[in-house]
Amino acid sequence: MSADLRQQPPKESDRTWVIPVTRRDLLSYGGKLGLMATMLSAAGVTFACGGGDGGSDSPQGTATSAASGDGETPAAGTPGAAAVTAEPGGEATPGGTLTIVRATDPLNLHPGMNSGLADIATNFLIYDALVIHGFDGKIYPALAESWESSDDGTVWTFHLRQDVRFHSGEPFTSAHVVDHFQRWKEMPTSTKIALLDSVEAPDDYTVVFTLKSPTLVFLNNISQTEWAYASIPNMKKVEELGDDYGVVGVDGTGPFKLEEWVKDDHITLVRNEDYTWGSPIYSNTGPAYPERIIFKVVPEEASRSALIETGEANMNIEVAARDVQRLSDIPGVTVASFPRLSSNHIGFNMQRELFQDINVRKAIMHGINREEITQFVMHGQADPAEGYLHPEVVGAAPREQTRPLVEYNPEKAVQLLEESGWTLGPDGIRVKDGKPLSFTLYLTTELHEQINQAVQAQLREIGVDMQVRRLEAAGYDDATKAGEHDARFIPMIYSSADHMYFFITDSIPSPNTTFWSDPKFDELFEKSQTTTDEDERIKTFQEMELYLLEQAVVIPIQHLKWIFAWDDKTKGTTFHNIHGIYKLMDTWVEQ
Repeated sequence: MSADLRQQPPKESDRTWVIPVTRRDLLSYGGKLGLMATMLSAAGVTFACGGGDGGSDSPQGTATSAASGDGETPAAGTPGAAAVTAEPGGEATPGGTLTIVRATDPLNLHPGMNSGLADIATNFLIYDALVIHGFDGKIYPALAESWESSDDGTVWTFHLRQDVRFHSGEPFTSAHVVDHFQRWKEMPTSTKIALLDSVEAPDDYTVVFTLKSPTLVFLNNISQTEWAYASIPNMKKVEELGDDYGVVGVDGTGPFKLEEWVKDDHITLVRNEDYTWGSPIYSNTGPAYPERIIFKVVPEEASRSALIETGEANMNIEVAARDVQRLSDIPGVTVASFPRLSSNHIGFNMQRELFQDINVRKAIMHGINREEITQFVMHGQADPAEGYLHPEVVGAAPREQTRPLVEYNPEKAVQLLEESGWTLGPDGIRVKDGKPLSFTLYLTTELHEQINQAVQAQLREIGVDMQVRRLEAAGYDDATKAGEHDARFIPMIYSSADHMYFFITDSIPSPNTTFWSDPKFDELFEKSQTTTDEDERIKTFQEMELYLLEQAVVIPIQHLKWIFAWDDKTKGTTFHNIHGIYKLMDTWVEQ
């Protein structure tokens, strides 16, 4: 279905600000607010956990299975999923509108064109892919009924379903798969299929992929769960719209069709009444239950929570940590949080002269008190980073090795700056050769502002002036790709350590907006993708994380948690630990 997506309502100007706040001010403010508690058991919420190793950050609760059908073994390096499931609340009934609020709007709904989280979440509903991960971390059929690989692992053959149609009515065939993978090779996210040599369609319902070399990660990387990049669009609509595909129109095979997109305001999806080919990871294989899904874009945290309070929205998928207790106290509202594979961090633009000095980068690393930010900004709804990767990700280096590289040590930070000739000026900001130690950090959301207000106050105590500029998502994307920033802040949500392709040379300028190019890191990443020895792959990821931290190219802050709130009319939702709402096939709205 095509829709007019070019309506542009007025939007707030981007802004630059400096907060003159000390850490004492921050502590006083946080202390008055107090710490927020997460209400889970009282709300009738259970956890669904699967095949990965547990750990101290694993959610506690009743372990139940959220998947059905016969799954393949978990893909290499992919942790078993964990999810929160709301009580079903009776027999599911079709109909109604599910209104979801979130902070940002998608930029482009052409799968693989960008890595924005809003784009990915929307694409899960509009499209399908050949395979998909279940809530147990295993891979299940989707548009492909079955598949097999050659003995040497270089040829993969997929047999497609023959009952699938696009939203436009066009039959789904192997030609559409071939077309998307060929186009994907030219997209910013193409590192996911860097080892793909060719893709062919011997007949309408068979696709053959030939790889340059064996790899442990091919099946994982073409799963829809890997950020929906492998979702298959209608090649005829892509050809018709060209560069405007995903901006002025889309055509997928998923459970929902695009009905309307008012930029930076809302997206309306309507149920695909013909959808009967859903994956067995859900009890309901189609059609979906809600008649419509509306994503409302609400950048302000308080406004998102208010819409849940007033009943104008059914679900908030980006609840502010400070609102957890207040929402939990409202009758008919459930709030849940659980660990999320994430590494929010500052990344330097390595083209800047200032950041050519590794002592400056390391000083900033050691000048940030992550525990303080987690307690007083995140109200306990995050885990302070002791490395870059989340500790539960397969391939994370031991914390006893990463912790000294990121620990808060302001005395060491000052020593590093003085070694590089940065002396304290009369205003408390360090100077060298007449230039202040100052840079501007680009970011997009209110939460990111709050986190970096604290970072800003802490860095001032070691003589570093960090200014902050908040932009709307499209402006941020354009600016960071163009290298206009000195540094940028992103949440970095991921499913495996493979996401470190964000920092390889081939990913410049996007998604590698640090513009860091390092032959050693590139070689390590290539090794991680081509080895067929799982132990070697894990060791390589550990080396990559340690090297990234030793070079201080990125400054990890914390690992965020998912925080969701929903009303008592919303039933049956299973929240995925990586993708949140995922495909919503079991979700229904009580009439």
